[in-house]
Amino acid sequence: MEERWKKKRPVIEKIERAGFKKENGAWKKCFLLLGGEFRLEVEIAGHKTAYKVIDTAFEEEYIGYKVGEGEFVLRLKEEIEHILNDLMETAYEDVWFANEQANRIAGRIKETYNDVPQFLFKNDIETGVFRNPDNEKWYGIIIDHKRNEKEKETLLNVKLDKKMVTALLDRAGYEPAYHMNKTYWISIVLDGTLEDDEIMERISQSHAFTETSAKGWVIPSKPDIYDVARGFRENDTIIWHRKANFQKGDRVFIYVSAPIQQVRFQCVVTEIDLAQKTMELRKVKEYKDEFTIEVLKKYGLKAVRGARHVPRELERLLMEGMEDE
Repeated sequence: MEERWKKKRPVIEKIERAGFKKENGAWKKCFLLLGGEFRLEVEIAGHKTAYKVIDTAFEEEYIGYKVGEGEFVLRLKEEIEHILNDLMETAYEDVWFANEQANRIAGRIKETYNDVPQFLFKNDIETGVFRNPDNEKWYGIIIDHKRNEKEKETLLNVKLDKKMVTALLDRAGYEPAYHMNKTYWISIVLDGTLEDDEIMERISQSHAFTETSAKGWVIPSKPDIYDVARGFRENDTIIWHRKANFQKGDRVFIYVSAPIQQVRFQCVVTEIDLAQKTMELRKVKEYKDEFTIEVLKKYGLKAVRGARHVPRELERLLMEGMEDE
């Protein structure tokens, strides 16, 4: 469980609100477990968090939960997990990088796009990749770069229009892209030269290259739960749960999951009921066997487990029909 703290840092104001008291330079709080049979003691010193379990009957540390089994140990572990997870959510902030500006930018990316850095390279915990979950395209990479034997800098690589790349290279804080195509990618030095707001503007521009149409959606339909084909045979419109930010006029493609695994219907959102959290879909077109799961994967749609945007090229094909191969 100690691994969880490596990418987290306590926020003093939140620690205080959580009821921690400062004693001898450390913040401490106790939590009762199993109705008071045990006590979880959490201590925060600087950025380091430590905890131990005390058997209150003997006032001795209890480590049996780490190796024991059975219902009792399971209950104890669950209570410990619940307390620590809640503490982490309410009183800690994410720390992905050693560089402070990199952490601020990563935090703002999480707030804006709900994306967190992914550390994709084996034995490399410093290089964090930001990618659009709709199509897994990269729009930002934070990486450490050694300028020489003594100096190291932290860079953010973003993808921009090539004319903008050329223009920005004349400005302080920008460098030719490190480890990326230098025509369309550029490195931003995260040393405070550039304000966070300007960096977020560049991220927004880079993210735009990965965005799918805001009007095109694909949603899954499970044939063992609802027969969507029958629904459209009985009526040109059906009512659907609205679990994403669908708007009136949006284009919706219905993917029928296993065993069919094909996009079968093209629809348009005709009505939105915010109170009932539903929307009305009108059938525009029914497909035959053109858009199988293999075709969808080829055009960047690798899984349909919930409502998501459609990759641009695939949406164009869905709207116009398959091109001759």
